[in-house]
Formats: sequence, structure tokens, C-alpha cells
Amino acid sequence: MKSENHVAFLLAVAMLPAGCRVPEGEATGDEARSGAVEIRSGVLQDDKVAARGDPVDFKRFQVGQVTPCTINIYWDNPALAARLVLRDMFGGTVAEVAHVKGSAKDTVGPVTLKDGTFFLEIAAKSGASVYTVEMFLGDPETVGSEAIPWPE
Repeated sequence: MKSENHVAFLLAVAMLPAGCRVPEGEATGDEARSGAVEIRSGVLQDDKVAARGDPVDFKRFQVGQVTPCTINIYWDNPALAARLVLRDMFGGTVAEVAHVKGSAKDTVGPVTLKDGTFFLEIAAKSGASVYTVEMFLGDPETVGSEAIPWPE
């Protein structure tokens, strides 16, 4: 009887590593639109998404008037499989981009947005990566051109 318990214990211990996978990421509260992190035009923001542990991140921004919007995502691990979806305040899809494995950058837009709240959904299908979000409202070629020039 003792040897049967010993064998069962050893089998249970041997199966532990197979069932316990180290998570790639950790949920941080931004996995739903209600917890979306605010982003601003021209300001870089870093985050991480992982198919296991933190598969979706949401970012939020406001538009006050009809304006073009361009969003760039720079990936630290371009080998992941991911999808980017720009959504309106009701959750409807405005634009969608599938990440091309191996590409270090994805771009959503330019797409013309009217006033309201918008959400960027960043979803990892496989793998994990730290990424940087860069969003521009207005024409990205002229953003900042209305600023006061530096003295020469």
C-alpha cells in the first residue's frame, strides 16, 4: 500500500511542469475598453502584450473635430502574431490591421475621424512583445509645424 501511494505521488510531481507554464505577460487592467489607457497625439507610450497572460490591451483617445488620425506601433519582437483594431465609442470597427510577422512597425491609417472617443485594441494571437504606440491627430507631415521655431 505504501508503494502505491509513493508511485501516485511521484506521478503527480512529474506532471506538474507539464501543466504549469510560465506566463508571458500579466494582465494590467487595460484588457477591456472600460480600463483603456489614455494616449495623446505625438506622445510615445510603451506597453506589453502577450498571448498568454495579457492578450489584449486597449488605448483610448478623444477627437474634438474631424481630423485625420495615424497610429504607428513599433514592436520589440516582430515575430509575434497580432491584430490592431481602431474602434469607435460604440465598439464598431473603424480600421483594422493584421501584423505581418517580421515587421517591426505597423500603421493604422491615416483614417479620418469625427469628434468622439476612440479605442485602439492591440491583441496578441501568439507570442509576446513590448511595443510603443505613436498616434498623430492631423497630418503627420505637418504636426508641430505651428509651433514656435527654435532660434538659430
